[in-house]
This record gives sequence, structure tokens and C-alpha cells, in this order.
Amino acid sequence: MRIFRPQLFRFQAKMTQLIDATKAKEIINSVDNFLFDCDGVLWDGTGKIEGSLETILKLKELGKKVFYVTNNSAKTRADYMVKCKEYGFPAEENEIVCTAFIAAQYLKTIGYKDKVYLIGKDDSIGKELQNAGINYTGTGPDTLVGNGYEDWLRDIKLDPEVKCVVVGFDPHISYMKIMKAASYLTNPDCLYVATNEDGSLPVKEKNICIPGTGCMVLPVTVAANRPPILMGKPETNMFEVLRQVHNLDPSRCMMTGDRISTDIVFAKRCGIRSCLVLSGISTIDEINTPERAGPKAESDKQPDYYAQKLADFGKYL
Repeated sequence: MRIFRPQLFRFQAKMTQLIDATKAKEIINSVDNFLFDCDGVLWDGTGKIEGSLETILKLKELGKKVFYVTNNSAKTRADYMVKCKEYGFPAEENEIVCTAFIAAQYLKTIGYKDKVYLIGKDDSIGKELQNAGINYTGTGPDTLVGNGYEDWLRDIKLDPEVKCVVVGFDPHISYMKIMKAASYLTNPDCLYVATNEDGSLPVKEKNICIPGTGCMVLPVTVAANRPPILMGKPETNMFEVLRQVHNLDPSRCMMTGDRISTDIVFAKRCGIRSCLVLSGISTIDEINTPERAGPKAESDKQPDYYAQKLADFGKYL
């Protein structure tokens, strides 16, 4: 299966429309395949978002296909199957794509045979690498030893078999891990792969910030002075996998997410329609003033539709 060969599409900018009964009918009549981000759209750190499950079930009753497309690299597809089952969301493993899986599949597709230095979780990206037949090292805590450069240089040990650095979500991120990753990357032939660059995770408590994978990727990128090959949204890799496995027609697809700079830009790059829900990261201000959403959220990258939460679409089904 060939993947990671995205087609880019161009759209003329148009005004984002609030979903109402008319717009919902228009969507249902023209969309067969619904792609959903998970965190901030279907659930958050406290559980299901009200009305999200009911909306998904209604779409399934209407004969629509539903897919789960997440940048979260802390879980495998199998983990997401368990979570969907726990919350009641209908899902098959081939309807789920996450960045841990995509990173492993990318290396498998290019025929990578050497060892990976992994900044990430052993039970997520590590497991997906194992499933793809790829060896890795680096997971778990790696604390700084000593008081200065002389101590660090004495204690750092690089594995000569490592020819690729993969960075994903790692709660054990440390100065030592950043130093090792950047040291491997001084070799220009060493691959540098990152799952995504999301800055934070969506939570209901607006006074709490949970740092995302981008907070692990950026220090390595700065230290190594080279950009990674990104696997997750807004890159199109995950859609390419779904498109080929399920023979999807982009003109009959819609992506719903909570972050303009990833979910919505991803949709535009894939040539599919987009809907922003305001139950996660992005706000109505970012629709009205797109420069606030970051450098990847120009006016021609705005969502086609928006709603406060997914239930505001579901109530019209």
C-alpha cells in the first residue's frame, strides 16, 4: 500500500457559516464520510462532551461512514478502540488513525531497518514500532546526572545503530533526552520524524494548560537546528491512509475538529469540507480574526462551517 503521497487542493476563501437546520441538511445530502478529531470534539479530559455520542450514532443510523483522526501519539489504535467502546462510540480499528500508528507505518513504508531513538511512550509509539518490526531505544525516564557539561559528556552514550529520531508525546521529556536526540541528529543522514506539533491539549478548565507534543518537539528542533518530517495534522498522511483503505472520495468527506491550525488546515490540504467546533482549543475570535489562530490559519484556511459543539449539528439530524 502506497501512502504519504498527498494531493494538494486550492480553495477560494469564503465566509464560515454557523450550522443551522438548512446547513445541516446541506451537509447530510452532500457528505458520506465524516472524519472527527477526538479530544475536544468527542471527549475531553473529563469524559464525553455532551451530545457527541448521540450525533455519531445518528450519523451511523443515516448510513454515513465515521472515522476517528487524532494527533494524539500517547495511544495506539487498539487503545482508541478500547476508549471508543468505553464511551459507546462505534469503531473498527481500520476506522481509526493516530500519529503513533502513522509514524510506524511511514518508517515501514520507506523500508527503514535500523534502530530508532524514541522520545515517546513505550506503550503507544513503541508498541506501534514493534508491530511494524522496528527496534527502538530511549523510552522511560532519563534524568540528568552531574552538575555541568563535563559530567553530561561523560555520561551520554549514543547507540551507533540509531539512524532515526522519532519524537511524540513523552511525559518523561528531559534535558538528557533532548541532548541525545539532537546529538543523533547532528548526522545529516539521521531521519527526524515527529508525530505532531500541537501546543496543548483541550481541557474544560480554562485556567489549566496541559502541554502537548509540540512542547517535546520544539526543543529538539531548536537544538538540532533542523525541522522534522511531520506525521499528523495538518499534514495529509492520515487522510491518505483512510482514502486508500476505504476508497474515499474527497468531495464527499468532511473533517470536524476543534483546532484551526491543525484540523481545518488539514481538511483544506486534503480537499475536503471542514467544520470547527468551539468545545476545544480554537475560539470564535479565531474565525473572525484568523491571524490569531497562528501562521497556518490564513483567511483561506478558515472552516466552511462552525458550531459551539458537535451536538449543535446533531440536533438537526
